[in-house]
Amino acid sequence: MNTEQLQQLKTLVADAGDLPEAAKTKLLELLEQTEAEASTAEPGQAKGQWLSSVDELEAAHPEATGFLNRMATTLANMGI
Repeated sequence: MNTEQLQQLKTLVADAGDLPEAAKTKLLELLEQTEAEASTAEPGQAKGQWLSSVDELEAAHPEATGFLNRMATTLANMGI
């Protein structure tokens, strides 16, 4: 994931009106952490840490991750 994609994802999360504030804050923290780690870590290492963080987020906030999955599907269906 490049810097532009991370910024787009941050914007989507920040603008999501029906996403609980706690989940929004956690997602934004993870994105900031990912951006910082991506500049210093090897690609495989950063990917593993990201996937681990996503798994933890899914377990802690199933409604928020469901929302993000629906959003991603909608954007993919729109060709974005």
